[in-house]
Amino acid sequence: MKDKLQTILGLIIIGVFVLAIGASIYRSIFSKPEFEVRTSTAISSPIKNALFWHEEDLEKTADVIVGAKLGLERTDFIEPLYQALKTTGLVNEEIKTMSDVATKKMIELDAYRGTEPDVWEIAKQNGKPYIFKVAITNVSSRGMDLKSVTYLFSLYNVATKSLIWEARTWRSAGFFGAMPESKETITLMEAKLKEAKIIK
Repeated sequence: MKDKLQTILGLIIIGVFVLAIGASIYRSIFSKPEFEVRTSTAISSPIKNALFWHEEDLEKTADVIVGAKLGLERTDFIEPLYQALKTTGLVNEEIKTMSDVATKKMIELDAYRGTEPDVWEIAKQNGKPYIFKVAITNVSSRGMDLKSVTYLFSLYNVATKSLIWEARTWRSAGFFGAMPESKETITLMEAKLKEAKIIK
């Protein structure tokens, strides 16, 4: 009797595990990335030669392993995004900085003694009329794995520091913590930028 109960319990556990994997695979194949346009100002012609600014928020997670996996987002998503937008002509130069909060925390930990560059001033000096800013605004984790990452994208006029276009998206991890391919999110973003006539 005991052996039968253990067998049934084992089958239930395996069944739940298989269903979880199946649900994860289904989400990764069929679910669409969430994308919300928050601000969109009418413009007369496509925007060119903006400065791509990735502001890194190291304070978003305290777990070292989760933080390391979050760091992979730059390679797996942010860099492909930059290259895709560069192809459209929207951006042609990239800069990465730490946020004010992250910089302060690094200084407190005696891990950093410098100061972050003034991106607005750099844009002016380099003749960049616009800034396309990428920032992670929220991170959730499941144990030592990433669960989801929320991105905020903001397009600014450098001369006036006014916001032209802003959107956010959520990238959700699969069952084993792997983040989805970047292509679908980037394609969706390009479609939204075309709708706003920011790119052709």
